[in-house]
Amino acid sequence: MNDEEFPKDVLPFEEEIKKYIDKYVLGEDKEAHVSTSSFYRHYKDKYDVMNDNYKRILDQYMHSSQNHNYEDVFINLFNMSKELHYLKNAFDYTGINSLGDFIYQYSYNTFIEMCKIKNIQFEDKDLLLLDVFCGGASIMYQHYILGKFDLSPQQAGKILYQMFPDVFKISW
Repeated sequence: MNDEEFPKDVLPFEEEIKKYIDKYVLGEDKEAHVSTSSFYRHYKDKYDVMNDNYKRILDQYMHSSQNHNYEDVFINLFNMSKELHYLKNAFDYTGINSLGDFIYQYSYNTFIEMCKIKNIQFEDKDLLLLDVFCGGASIMYQHYILGKFDLSPQQAGKILYQMFPDVFKISW
């Protein structure tokens, strides 16, 4: 859903849910001036709102003119994490609708799509490598945001790029 299609009355609710993702109850949609039916017309649940918001942010960073390769993307994502304090709260939730799970799935699908666009062929072993990389990258990103690593965004991005499977590096 692009911003032109996005109803303006849902934007205040989206801002609110970023702050209180795990404290949201249906009564709060009225406080955000969004009806329950309006909410469910656009989203499955509160995690769908968060994932949609995070997808927009990722897309913005992925398609930035500052990026010339995946290393730039990774560095920019770690830079971004310092600006978005609500990510710490979002990572508190674990399970099937978790932000970590979303990052894994979205990253995996994005790399596959970019390879298809560039007509890059890969084998099953490459998909296994990508699976492990995306899962590990999601955990690394979560740990970074939660302060478990004392690295600059540049250091973290470079380390992540070094772990990125070579067969997918050319898909940029």
